[in-house]
Amino acid sequence: MNSMTKKIAIVVSASAVITLALIAVIFGKNGHIKTLEQTIVKKDLVISEERALREDAEAKLQVYKDSVVLLAAENQALHLKIDELKGTISKLNKIIQKHDDKVVALTAEINHLKEGGKRNADRIKELEQEREVRLIEMEKIDKERNALLLEKQNRELQQQHKESELKKQESFVQQQEKEMDKQDPTPLVAPAPINQSPSAPNEVSEVKPSEELQAAIATRQQERLNNVMHKTAVKFQSISLRNREGSNDLKKIKDEDSWQYTFVDLDLDNIDKEAIMDEEFIIQLYDLDKNLVVPFNERNIAYPNSEMGAIGYKFKYEGMPVHIRYINTQPKEGRNYELRLVYFKDDMTFKLANGKKQIVVDGKVTVD
Repeated sequence: MNSMTKKIAIVVSASAVITLALIAVIFGKNGHIKTLEQTIVKKDLVISEERALREDAEAKLQVYKDSVVLLAAENQALHLKIDELKGTISKLNKIIQKHDDKVVALTAEINHLKEGGKRNADRIKELEQEREVRLIEMEKIDKERNALLLEKQNRELQQQHKESELKKQESFVQQQEKEMDKQDPTPLVAPAPINQSPSAPNEVSEVKPSEELQAAIATRQQERLNNVMHKTAVKFQSISLRNREGSNDLKKIKDEDSWQYTFVDLDLDNIDKEAIMDEEFIIQLYDLDKNLVVPFNERNIAYPNSEMGAIGYKFKYEGMPVHIRYINTQPKEGRNYELRLVYFKDDMTFKLANGKKQIVVDGKVTVD
């Protein structure tokens, strides 16, 4: 009896040990399964994020591809417009030259008739009227040609910017396509987002700049203005004074009517090149004796000033040399003149520290 009891006790003890061992194994496996489930969830979240990033990159890439197509079309349109402007300007040049030659001939005939006395007075008056009509017509055509030249120059600059931007966009698209080809494919179906709270579409909150930010902006604007005024170098590359557009350069201002055209080639430079890009400047022909600006394309009965004519010739700096054709047919009664370049901002003019060059001293032209 005692032997049987001992055997039963041993069996029961062994069963208990086996049961406990099985329970430990089951709990261990459950813990491992939970760890695997957490790992899978994390991987699904990573895949979901990667898929969202890829979709966003593909969308942006498509925008750049569309931009490349649009830039190419705009560039082609600019090519055609520039060719058209060149043809029109060439025609206007011929018309102006024809009028100019006729004015010279009329002036010579008038001077010859004046030597004949009163009997030629009627003919002189007739020729002077014809000459005045041609001068007015020349000024009208010249104004049109000048506008076309400016438009042509602006469109050529736009074309250069478009071509540069087109190359950048094409390079970016190629780079992005290479990067996307390197990425691993993402699953077709992404897991549903977890605990994602809905938000109102297109919800934008208006943020008002702080006083500190406003003060910083004002300081930056003042620094930019000071930089343009004091650190912009004006490089006068070529200056010529002429009586007619195609005549020789003047060496002296012999009489009041001998100087009507001033041709200026210049460029600007600044340590901070971006500070002067796309900014407006005005070149002025300044009479030092009378202390006033000689207007550009001066006012007359038939053709009044352009909006900037009274204060000079206004242009926008595009990072390239500027060619200026400054015309004024009014008598030049002064003996000393200089060119001045001023900065034009918010309808105000600011003098440049390095923006002056005297071109006539006591009636003598002093440019190279």
